[in-house]
Amino acid sequence: MTIDEGSRSHREEAGLTNNNHHHDVAVRSPRQQQLPLLVMSACPLDGHMLPALHVARELKRKGFEIIFLTSAEYRERVEELGAEYSEMPPLFSPGAEERRQQIPEAVRFIHDIQEHFLPSIAIRTPLLRALLESVRERDPARDVVIVTESLSLAVVAFQHGAPLPKGYDAFPKTIGLNVVPIVVSSVDTAPFGMGFPPDATESGRLRNQALHGGLLAGPFRPVVAQQEKIMAELGCRAGAGSGLFDDWLQCHDTLFQMCSPSLEYPRSDLHPSIRYAGVLPKKGLAPDFAYPEWWSEIRDNAALPAGAAGKKAVIPVAQGTVAVGYEELIMPTIRAFAGRDDVVVIAILGVKGASLPADFEIPKNTRVVDYLPYDVALEHADLFVSNGGYGSMCHGVINAVPMVVAGITEDKVEVTCRAEYAGFAINLKTQAPSSEQIATAVDKMLANPKYKEKAVRLMRENRDLDCHSIIEREIMLYSRGK
Repeated sequence: MTIDEGSRSHREEAGLTNNNHHHDVAVRSPRQQQLPLLVMSACPLDGHMLPALHVARELKRKGFEIIFLTSAEYRERVEELGAEYSEMPPLFSPGAEERRQQIPEAVRFIHDIQEHFLPSIAIRTPLLRALLESVRERDPARDVVIVTESLSLAVVAFQHGAPLPKGYDAFPKTIGLNVVPIVVSSVDTAPFGMGFPPDATESGRLRNQALHGGLLAGPFRPVVAQQEKIMAELGCRAGAGSGLFDDWLQCHDTLFQMCSPSLEYPRSDLHPSIRYAGVLPKKGLAPDFAYPEWWSEIRDNAALPAGAAGKKAVIPVAQGTVAVGYEELIMPTIRAFAGRDDVVVIAILGVKGASLPADFEIPKNTRVVDYLPYDVALEHADLFVSNGGYGSMCHGVINAVPMVVAGITEDKVEVTCRAEYAGFAINLKTQAPSSEQIATAVDKMLANPKYKEKAVRLMRENRDLDCHSIIEREIMLYSRGK
């Protein structure tokens, strides 16, 4: 059976169609008839889509019918899990990623908001409206709940007064999934992106107030004006959009921060709609997953008792799926432990088919793999060297593996600070650490059990929250008659 045939059979069993523009009323099981239809969406980037697909997979397993609004590159993954696909454009147009890499890092964050995220609101709002109208047309009595990753931004305008889709007396209840650090403003924290720790003292709050005010009156003034203009053009009420990031997260009936409280900064004024769900659990491996040919070495090493002769520290290093300048972190980490017989480095390049430069010498204690799920790499790891992506941090937490983090681009300056604040990571506070910095941090962590102990406590805290169950309960709470 081909992938397409398998996907089709899954959709047929679930009573779903494969037509992006026309949706027929499908025959549903009694269980499905009792459950609301879920309309899901996510920003079409791996770091946002993959967690949303993880949630969708579990909800589909529980019997929910799902329509997923995302870009074409994720269509196959959506349909493989048995959900119905509805199309929206990608976040970046062809060549945009290459062009944005030429923009200075100091202004790239604002550039991304103005050139990509804000314009996506104007694009995704009518697409979501059309999808909701087609759902109501095909099944007027069906209850609908929206589950959306927060940076999809498809629901923001509706929650600020944009005209309702036809057939709706009220906008469907919306559950947001936030898979980046909390970006809302607070009296207890500095503005997002500055990398400052929280400070709720009197002087700290004065600092925070001054920084927030300066940012909105300065660099972010045109950003706020742009969002207000977009909201007005979409028919929102006057003044909508002036809250910027606050609008993005606080527009949901419930927003689940996908971590435990210990992985975020405490805020005395956190909006009541924002709750903690815990990091996603391990999703397991595909039936046809093949371990690297050298994996038996890692497994055999793990079987040795602590302190046994020949036992090595296993250290995966990764830069995610976007940052492929391996000279920033992967290559310095390999060099940091070259010649040491007490360490095995697993270098994960993050892109299938990728390789290190041909002239780069790979030491005998290093194993290089183009792509490997983090949960596999961390199964027997002693610590994890990462450039600070939010997903990487969450994988470290759910596997109880302490981390050395080094990243200051995009949201990584905030992720790495939170990992350090949570107590299970050493933050190198740079994008390109030296081999000496990495080795010093790793040796410090291996010599001090407090990091592993904290990682274990964080793992248990997140596991006990049981995020899949929390999300399902909230869906049913918002379902009609519940």
